[in-house]
Amino acid sequence: RSFHAARPCALPMCDLIEPSTTMDDLPEECLVHIACQLRSVRDLGAAAQASKLFRDVFYSDFVWRALCVAGKHGASLDFSENVLGSFSHPDAKPTARGAAAGVERQSSASGQPWREVYRTTSESLSSTVCVDSGRGYAKYGLASSRAPAVLQICQPGQDCTPASLLGTALRRLGLRRATLPAYSAIVSEPFKYAGDRDRGFSAPGRRGREAWRADTEQQLLHGFGVRRLAIVDSASLCLFSHRLTSGVVVNIGFGKTFIVPVLGGSIVRSAVRYLELSGMELTQHMANLLHHAGHDCSWRPEFGGDEIPPITVARNIKEAGLEAFPTSLHDHFGHSPLAIGQVLRRTDPPTKQVRFGGATFELGWERFVCAEFVFHETGGEDEGDLPLHRGVMQAVDAAVDAVARGEAEAVAVGSSGDALRSALLRRIVLSGGSANIAGLPERLAHELEALRRQQPGSSARADAEAAPPPSPARRSSHDAAAAAAEAAQA
Repeated sequence: RSFHAARPCALPMCDLIEPSTTMDDLPEECLVHIACQLRSVRDLGAAAQASKLFRDVFYSDFVWRALCVAGKHGASLDFSENVLGSFSHPDAKPTARGAAAGVERQSSASGQPWREVYRTTSESLSSTVCVDSGRGYAKYGLASSRAPAVLQICQPGQDCTPASLLGTALRRLGLRRATLPAYSAIVSEPFKYAGDRDRGFSAPGRRGREAWRADTEQQLLHGFGVRRLAIVDSASLCLFSHRLTSGVVVNIGFGKTFIVPVLGGSIVRSAVRYLELSGMELTQHMANLLHHAGHDCSWRPEFGGDEIPPITVARNIKEAGLEAFPTSLHDHFGHSPLAIGQVLRRTDPPTKQVRFGGATFELGWERFVCAEFVFHETGGEDEGDLPLHRGVMQAVDAAVDAVARGEAEAVAVGSSGDALRSALLRRIVLSGGSANIAGLPERLAHELEALRRQQPGSSARADAEAAPPPSPARRSSHDAAAAAAEAAQA
């Protein structure tokens, strides 16, 4: 029996294979889901060139809406009412789970297609100048910058004066006068203008605020010719950077501490409190403590960099090593922590090494004692002499009273009385360079809770919380201004 070789099939091989499925064969809902996973404009644009179907899907309003919501583009900020929104307009709300995801989608609240919203807001970032001014330092930059630049206003070594701040910032950004009409500006109103009461140079009140705003408008709109200008108070920006529109901002500034209650994006100006406590005063206390502890703050080459005065060395050590003890040092020691000699003679110092250039400073109790000045009870009757926690409680009580009198409106934080007081105490935001003291938020919450327990009819727990100021990795008030520029389309 012979074996015959198998003869090839008469049918073409391609007819025996199942036809493959291409991307164009997928339902549009699947393509939309794929497109919404892309977060790069470059990727969306490249994919849209693949076919006519891809162009329709990847350029659809629904896909660009998802990109805008993810990047917080086109959110609602109403500066005319001085209310900072929190990306809550209906178009920015995520689609409910299980809802059908069609390709067609209603345009944004602005009436523009979402792709146009993304383009407009992105372009506005590179043409918006943000300036966050203070008494000691100011930050500035374009809204598109990853981090702001810093100008030193205080002596020694100042880069500019408050009067020359805006011109210096524009010049250092490399902006020429001929190009400025294409730019917008957002300027934060300094904390010293938050209240209505006139307290002199450091807190000039309503008239000082109106004069400063008029001068800023004159410089930027008429002098430099920028296209548009928005002035937003620093307290609202600080809350906005923590995604809040109501709360209490505690700014430990260079020359004074400002405690500013805000409800619905509007400052309760009658409740603003000013304390004499300042970053400059804390630096002086730290320099004195370092001297008593035997540390030499005179500049020497191992520090590196340019020669700086001893007070600046003390400030840098303060910023790197200062801490707040969790509870009162008076209770811990059994005597006043301001009895420096007695404290430094203790044999149980919790040491910490702080490096400054090539030098090392070993700090003991002095690193905790300096922060005690923040909470020290002087016994003075003047508002400015109050310790920080009592100043905060006084400002909160004043805000509650203002609502009761109809001078302010509690917006979504508690109707009145104890509910409003508790809500504000849960929304305390610290700002200013000296607010970066390690352990300060926890200590402030501890002291506020103790005050609440002393009040008649108070609950056993105060539920007070204090949020620390943004670290370099977090959002600063400059970043909040950048977000405002983006959302308001400058």
